[in-house]
Amino acid sequence: MKSLLFLLFIALATPVFAMDDFPDDGLPDHIVGDIGAAVYTSNLHIGTEGTQSLVLPYAYFDYKRFFARIDEIGIKTFKMGYGYFELTGKINLDTYKVKSPINGNSINRSDPIPLGIGTYQETPIGAIFANAYHDFGKSNGALYELLYFAEVETYKKIVVYPQVGIERQSSQYANYYYGISSGESSLTGYGAYAAPATNNLMAGMMIEIPVVDNWYLNVYGKRKWMGGGINNSPVMNRSFQDNIFMALAYRFK
Repeated sequence: MKSLLFLLFIALATPVFAMDDFPDDGLPDHIVGDIGAAVYTSNLHIGTEGTQSLVLPYAYFDYKRFFARIDEIGIKTFKMGYGYFELTGKINLDTYKVKSPINGNSINRSDPIPLGIGTYQETPIGAIFANAYHDFGKSNGALYELLYFAEVETYKKIVVYPQVGIERQSSQYANYYYGISSGESSLTGYGAYAAPATNNLMAGMMIEIPVVDNWYLNVYGKRKWMGGGINNSPVMNRSFQDNIFMALAYRFK
């Protein structure tokens, strides 16, 4: 939650210098998009931690240069291709508490605070997200992601958004969250492990279902297959991680 508040502060403070430098031509002067509430569920398959669920606000909207995209907030700067060059922060709702099945002792990892740059390209063949973050949390590492979303309208205006992508975690980032130091090895009974930089593949799908008037139900599921550098860590009990949410949102037009 501290990382969420920090990212909101950064996003709201950024317009102080961004708004005067770039004109708002073509950008909405009111909220356009979805705002509601959602149940977020994840299973990271780390140690003995099982499924975790949170009830939190849901947002996917634009307001002038500010944007919120579920787990990403930021500011659009100059026009670039089919989108903008963006200053962005990622909201990570996953908790990294590693509880050992050997003796029950736990290792607590601080939430990441990824801030960086990126772009959202809404092309004729689908949407492309490309982002590069530095974690201002304790890992002091880097996180990169490249995602593609298609859009397929189906029966009764139900829209399906298939997703594929790749994420890269630097050695500092991966090792902080999945590595085990010699001291932590003694505490938990896990073998010591240093995680290297790792590429993780992702695939998912969001389904948008009209409910009534401007209300929509959004259901999303994503699976991330962890690369060998993370999957070989003794804290991992599966080779993948899952994220799911279900949101009820009102669409502002």
